[in-house]
Amino acid sequence: MPAGDVGPGRVEGGRLPWVFLVLILTAITSSSLSVLSLYHVLALQAEVEGLKAEVVRKREEQSRTLEEPVEGADKQTQQQQQEDSKDGIECLQHIEIDDATPDHNGMTKRSLGHVSDKAEFQPFLQMMADSRRKTFQKEFAMEICTAIPWQTGLKRGSALEEEQGTILVKEEGFFFIYSQLSFSQVYYTDSTFAMGHIVIRIKKNVVGDESQHVVLFRCIQSMNRVNHFNTCYTGGIVKLDSGDRLELLIPRTHANISLDGDSTFLGAIKLA
Repeated sequence: MPAGDVGPGRVEGGRLPWVFLVLILTAITSSSLSVLSLYHVLALQAEVEGLKAEVVRKREEQSRTLEEPVEGADKQTQQQQQEDSKDGIECLQHIEIDDATPDHNGMTKRSLGHVSDKAEFQPFLQMMADSRRKTFQKEFAMEICTAIPWQTGLKRGSALEEEQGTILVKEEGFFFIYSQLSFSQVYYTDSTFAMGHIVIRIKKNVVGDESQHVVLFRCIQSMNRVNHFNTCYTGGIVKLDSGDRLELLIPRTHANISLDGDSTFLGAIKLA
């Protein structure tokens, strides 16, 4: 066989195994790369899933953290409501109403409720005009005034007593003094045509040249010349000593006033 015919066939036959080898190596490399890429993808997916689980866990922890104070506040609110309800029930249980026991004026005594064992009620005395009697004249500051017949209306404690048409102070302290007169007709001759009254403090203890009689409050109202009706109210806080007395006078010789208890009255409340 000629040498020229054999050479090229051998060369081609020798090249084919190398080509197959390269292809096989390429396939193996591609497979390896594919497997490696798949591994990385799976690893990334696993990492992503782990991160998702971590995020969900943290969100749940935050939700529980936020819910705990709310639940605690709800519990405290419920406990406070239960305590308030209990206090309200106890307060209602202590309310005593005794309408069957009249006092010496025919008025009913009523206890509005028991606040606490340590509660202190202010002593007071209110005198009302006595419509069964008539007004009378009395001298004050060298002038003739009109005095009012009084009767005890409301009273609590022993710090204040009624004595001969005046309020007698049995305990010293600060008092709120109030008074009202209701005029129906006033016989005045002056041009001002005004009516009113004064509340006087009669001191028990006088020092030096002090006056025993002190005008605490003065109430003045203008009267209508046609319809002679008006009401004059005044009040204030003063300090009184034990033994002092309070008196109300009308600085006029004649005065036609209403002697109803809800129209004309004089009272005092011990504050401290």
